[in-house]
Amino acid sequence: MFRSFPSEAEPDGAVFGPHHFYLGVLLILLVCWVVYADSDTETGPWVVIGMTLLSVFAFALTWPYYPVVGALGVLVLLGAATAIAMVRPFWWRTTLLARSALFLGLLVAWDDALSHALGWQTPLDLLWAEYLHPYVSDPYLPEEVGRPSDFDFPSDFDFPSNFERPSDLPSDSDLPFDLKSLVAEQVGRALSVVAL
Repeated sequence: MFRSFPSEAEPDGAVFGPHHFYLGVLLILLVCWVVYADSDTETGPWVVIGMTLLSVFAFALTWPYYPVVGALGVLVLLGAATAIAMVRPFWWRTTLLARSALFLGLLVAWDDALSHALGWQTPLDLLWAEYLHPYVSDPYLPEEVGRPSDFDFPSDFDFPSNFERPSDLPSDSDLPFDLKSLVAEQVGRALSVVAL
């Protein structure tokens, strides 16, 4: 079950990469901000905010240098934030939507923290590995669609001076590449940096 702790000395080898841990943290902090802005009490979600920010410190700034301390810190601090969100009466007085969004953020952060600390295959990592990463790393292009790299621009080809979008081209112009494949490639590359 446990080979070594943590399973990764640095999460994915790049702690500031697009980890879904950060997406979960952002959702947690957004919910805390909205709930605090709407509450009429002076006691806000400060403990959850503090534990969440300390878990970011442990994940981003401690884990790469002291892997055991950083990974353990992330798990303990997320555990404390989760426990406080479950038992503190402040959260009982919030709306169901706020509580659901808070726990969704906690689950997303937990998913990434557990996969990097313990090496478990978690649901969001499985979704990324099985479905999203193959698509964004090599998007499917039909055989009949040519890639822009398959074409050489002729030396006499020049875009019109008012060119801003494909509809600005004259109908009789012949581009030396297929615009559809260009868009498909660029969308795939853009999606490959989405944090999951």
